[in-house]
Amino acid sequence: MKKITYICLLAFIGSLFGCVDKFEEINTNNNKMYTAELPNIFAGTVYRTMNTVSEFNFMNGNLFARYLVLGFRTTPSQDEGNGYFKKFYVDILRDLNDCELEYEGKAGFENRSAIAKTWKAYIYYVMVSMYGGVPMSDALLTGNSNKRDFKYDTELEVYTNILKLLDEAVNLYNPETPYTADVLMQDPVFGVTTNTSVALANVAKWRKFANTLRLNVAMQSQNLSMDLARENAAKAMEHEDWLIASVDEIVQPQWGTDRAADRSFYWDRLLRPLETGTLSDSTFPALAEYLAIYLFTFNDPRIEAFVEKSNARGTSADKLFQVRDTITRPHVCDITSCEDWMDHLVDGMNDFRRDSIIVGHSVPYVPMREQVRMPSDWEAAYKPGSNTERTTDPLNTRSVYNPSYIKEEFIKIDAKFRILNWADACFLKAEAKVLFGLGSKSAQEYYEEGIRASFAQYEISGADEYMAQDGVKWGTDKIGFKDSRGLYQAQIIGSNGQEGQLEQIYKQRYIADFFNGIEGWNLERRTRAMKWPPFISGGASTNVEGIHTVYNFWSERMIYPISETYQNKTEYYKAVDNLQKASPYARPERWGDNIWTSLGFAKKDPAIATADELYLGNKVIFFRAEYFEHLYGETYEEMVEYAKKVSGETNEDKALIKALDYEVLTILKSGYLID
Repeated sequence: MKKITYICLLAFIGSLFGCVDKFEEINTNNNKMYTAELPNIFAGTVYRTMNTVSEFNFMNGNLFARYLVLGFRTTPSQDEGNGYFKKFYVDILRDLNDCELEYEGKAGFENRSAIAKTWKAYIYYVMVSMYGGVPMSDALLTGNSNKRDFKYDTELEVYTNILKLLDEAVNLYNPETPYTADVLMQDPVFGVTTNTSVALANVAKWRKFANTLRLNVAMQSQNLSMDLARENAAKAMEHEDWLIASVDEIVQPQWGTDRAADRSFYWDRLLRPLETGTLSDSTFPALAEYLAIYLFTFNDPRIEAFVEKSNARGTSADKLFQVRDTITRPHVCDITSCEDWMDHLVDGMNDFRRDSIIVGHSVPYVPMREQVRMPSDWEAAYKPGSNTERTTDPLNTRSVYNPSYIKEEFIKIDAKFRILNWADACFLKAEAKVLFGLGSKSAQEYYEEGIRASFAQYEISGADEYMAQDGVKWGTDKIGFKDSRGLYQAQIIGSNGQEGQLEQIYKQRYIADFFNGIEGWNLERRTRAMKWPPFISGGASTNVEGIHTVYNFWSERMIYPISETYQNKTEYYKAVDNLQKASPYARPERWGDNIWTSLGFAKKDPAIATADELYLGNKVIFFRAEYFEHLYGETYEEMVEYAKKVSGETNEDKALIKALDYEVLTILKSGYLID
């Protein structure tokens, strides 16, 4: 596997001599004791990138994308961007810039130059996605240690410069180079090797990474400049063979197993404290309900690769999550169970009578609810037929049962850090086909390849069966489950011409990018395909200017570091002004540098216009987890058939208990005749 095997020493050197405290000092490092050569410092650069972006995904990205829920992260925070800003510029970009300059125009080192440009482009892509316009064109200039004012490029300028970098990189890569000194044997992304031919094959993978990233960045820029998007998408699609096309080419550097110096951010944050018993349930990422209803609606088998079964670490870990369900069964007619048993025996109609019963049974996967469920002026609806008993939250049982937590594969000590998937490349090609007519295949072919690529990545079978379903099948529709509060409904409308085709592409890419929070967040902001509802606020937070007391949407961006208001004041306020001008939805709070000002690459969220109407005032919520209803059938007979199949038991009672923890709770209606 692709592990950063020599990261410990290099990461230490890079952190010891490659960091300063102030952003204005990023152009100078008088104490640097290593040469700016890729083999010396690149592994540390990749390692720091993995940890920085993973921290963002853990604390923000996966929540914003509605992939996961953290019990302790219930509202946005205004002070989210400061640490990332410094880490990107000081800990990562400076060394990359030095590497780029070291190899710029140097014959025989084109591949190393291209690698530095590619990683630099990726970092700036993440930054412009988080903040909007950032210093790029003169932030890392050399030879002027007295420089203090760093120009913020506009968002469009940053995208233009990123695409220029990637164009240069793609054209520099040469997998057939005769210069063996140019190949990167100690490659922290695609694997360390002692074989030159393998290293050259890795160069081809780097070119595919750069070209796929170019296509991704091009498509992300379309709301800023359709011309820029079309031009660069065309360049990327000129060489379709230079795009990621297999599981082996997925860009996913891997942490090592050194608990002291080379371990994943997630293991350090989650599994290490789990070992010592200091981890709170609220810290552990769990399946978000809004993603879950898409997985449930379309019977998506990838759920088993994404999250654990319910209650894997609960107080009743020997049992799965228990729900109540209403089914029918053959009428039980004897003196103990039926008031009219004698009449029923006499009329001979018992073969046509059914009992309607409430049963308890287990379910394998359960999402975690978003923590604040109702404002004080909302109320739960009464249960049908009752004016005293109200519906209750079906997910409010965490004292006994735990939801489906993230699969350990994503957070283990040597986990993989996924940047771009094979599926991403396929769905990007499908989008480019629909929008620009690019590519050698149809949009449908690219789309179906993307689904198969995602299934292959997780070694999950059943892609063809999955694609045979309405909504997933090209050009078809399906209206799916609602969430437990009835605020949102899963649906895919693929029959609606070009818009429908794009909706299918975007929603399948969203699922395929699970746990890659930055990509899921980016995709929704630029497309608004998922049309997520807001979350309910628990009241105004004192540190967020403009927060709503009833509802809020998740953040549209990170705010700039507060230090920039006095260290780089003139350029900072120009940046805020540029941000406001480019935004499709500019908010004035905090002088415009706030978390709800949409970035220029984003579409305006259509849900904003109707939010007050939908979420203000006295609202009645009918709690219902319809995705659990009749999960194993509408009848006792169907549940028995499922239980026998799963358990291997032939006895009905044993099968039901073993497979489903089945029990009859209440007889609602006894002995009614089938219509």
